[in-house]
Amino acid sequence: MTGKEAGIEGPHPTNLADAIAKQAVIFKDTFPGMLGVHVEEASAGHAVATLEVGPPTKHPGGYAHGGALAGFGDTTAAWATFPALGEGEAFTTIEFKANFITGVRSGRLRAEAKSVHQGRRTMVLEVRITTDDDERRPVAMMLVTQAILQLGGSGAGEEQPPDS
Repeated sequence: MTGKEAGIEGPHPTNLADAIAKQAVIFKDTFPGMLGVHVEEASAGHAVATLEVGPPTKHPGGYAHGGALAGFGDTTAAWATFPALGEGEAFTTIEFKANFITGVRSGRLRAEAKSVHQGRRTMVLEVRITTDDDERRPVAMMLVTQAILQLGGSGAGEEQPPDS
């Protein structure tokens, strides 16, 4: 079932509570779904998600794979971005920087994304991934830049330059 089939229309969900409730449907057959990302909360410029470190997220050495952590961070940033969009807007990641601080073999991780800039054409978010326990040990930090796209034309997904 697609997001549209679940009642979530357009390039991004418009009803945030429904989107969070139906994230299993939205994530089905997607990279965040394969990783096991679970969005806990989301609002314009802020999101929190969790991820269990397990076989799909590890590299052969037994630690969480950098690509899995990057995907986790980028997904969390996305959930902080789409609630901030206006009608007829979508977004895509155009720049991504990650610092991996410590290796993790198991347990639950927590990502928190916060907007540090929101303009007409871009949004920049800081994402901090920590252990999801009392210690909240830092695991990774990311800086994510999203391009805000103006949709238009005859079909969804057709981009128009921001000035048109």
